[in-house]
Amino acid sequence: MDTVEKAALLRSLHQAPPLLVLPNAWDVESARVLAALPGCRALATTSVGVAKSLGFEDGEQAPAEEMIRTAGRIAAAVELPVTGDLERGYGDPVGTARAAWEAGLAGINFEDSTAGSMVDADEQAEAIRGLHAAVPELVVNARIDVFLRRAGDLDDAVARGNAYLAAGADCVYPIFCPADSIAELVGRIDGPINVAATPGAPSPRELERLGVARLTFGGGLASAAYAEAARIARDALS
Repeated sequence: MDTVEKAALLRSLHQAPPLLVLPNAWDVESARVLAALPGCRALATTSVGVAKSLGFEDGEQAPAEEMIRTAGRIAAAVELPVTGDLERGYGDPVGTARAAWEAGLAGINFEDSTAGSMVDADEQAEAIRGLHAAVPELVVNARIDVFLRRAGDLDDAVARGNAYLAAGADCVYPIFCPADSIAELVGRIDGPINVAATPGAPSPRELERLGVARLTFGGGLASAAYAEAARIARDALS
């Protein structure tokens, strides 16, 4: 498949059950291992995992060129569609979207906070319209950070989600939304929703029953891999 075909496939996987489970890779080998798992239909990258593998902290601290290059190498290493976590576009969302597409990524995450502060919802919707106009085939997962950056206003999350979908986003991601709010978010947001796999979150089967379209792990898989490596080495060193 070329990138256009991968993007069309990725977009279609948001539209109907089963739940789209997107394991988050952080380098080429993790992508190959995850893509080979039975039932894996697409992959995501993780900004925190990729940044740390390159020696940087998360939060757009790594150079955009290095993040895009690594995500592109991951996309080239597997046959599945790959969507890249490229944060808020490193100061140039449209340029980052174009570079991601040219690197072979079928989709991107696009965050609505920067430097710890929420971006105005209308400004974010306009930015999404710009992404869609620049690279219409690219699948945009619009992250909603209200539960990450503050106590969390459900009505704000719903309003942002619907505004972002109307602007051209393919899926919205109310990251770290409370488990007991998922059903209401699904009912009130007019499009596919991405939920993070976190401790205490509903099981994949329950998320599918609730109508969630997509499940991702963020940096959780990379952190688990490093923790397991440390455990094995610690046992040997003790």
